[in-house]
Amino acid sequence: MVWFSYHGGHSGEFCAHATSTLEEVVDTAIERGFTHYGLSEHCPRYRAQDLYPGEEKLGIAGLAAAFEAYVARALDLRDARAGEIELFVGFETETLPPEGWLQAMMTLRDAYPFDYIVGSVHDICGRWVDFSPTDTAALTADLGGSEALQIAYFDAVTNMVESLRPDIVAHLDLVRKYEPAGFSFSPRALRAIETTLEAIGTSGGVLDVNCAAFRNGYGPVYPLPQILERARAVGIRVTFGDDSHGAQTVGVGLDQSLAAIAAAGYETVAYLTRADGWREAALDTLRPRRG
Repeated sequence: MVWFSYHGGHSGEFCAHATSTLEEVVDTAIERGFTHYGLSEHCPRYRAQDLYPGEEKLGIAGLAAAFEAYVARALDLRDARAGEIELFVGFETETLPPEGWLQAMMTLRDAYPFDYIVGSVHDICGRWVDFSPTDTAALTADLGGSEALQIAYFDAVTNMVESLRPDIVAHLDLVRKYEPAGFSFSPRALRAIETTLEAIGTSGGVLDVNCAAFRNGYGPVYPLPQILERARAVGIRVTFGDDSHGAQTVGVGLDQSLAAIAAAGYETVAYLTRADGWREAALDTLRPRRG
């Protein structure tokens, strides 16, 4: 039996909008029966206007130092807990700054011995998509409506995947975070999603089935069934992401991710191993380790 997540492991030690120490996150993953667990802290941002609330005192230099400290601590924990859990150290990307983000992410990836990276898009041209309903509504209005926002977002994800070729593609339809219950994408938006899925398939990326949307009250897990079913049809692999931001959310909601994967018709879920790289686990073998 195996139980895993590769998008998450954020901690208050290195992330202003998370809680707990990184060690507490890792120890909670062990207590909750994870056999494999990935730590993917947010990358630093490189412009003052891209700082998250709460990061102002750290500033750009402080964020870079905190990220370096995260990598060192994560690598230490990976070795220290090797007999209890297979830990992986990565980071979550941004398409920031709008000019030069690709070089910034590639430089960061090459600077440390990461096991993998999680490709994320949280903005369109430097404006946050998922920070607050008010900000998203303003961006939507400026772009000409929800459908235009969604198409711009998926175009950005496609570009990120084609340019960076991340190991995991995160919360694919994050752009629908503030949409009402029962929301589904329009035919035009679905065409943009098809292009994104083609890019993921070509790059060999693995799709993050992320339970944060469900856990936080923003509808079903990412991505919606209409996307997940299409991803299965075109042969894109999927994995789990708990998107935890502290010990209290480690693994919470992954049962919903598993249910969504099964409902989409998948028979296996991909998980990363140190010895053999990506492997596939049958659905009936996916459960936390006990004892």
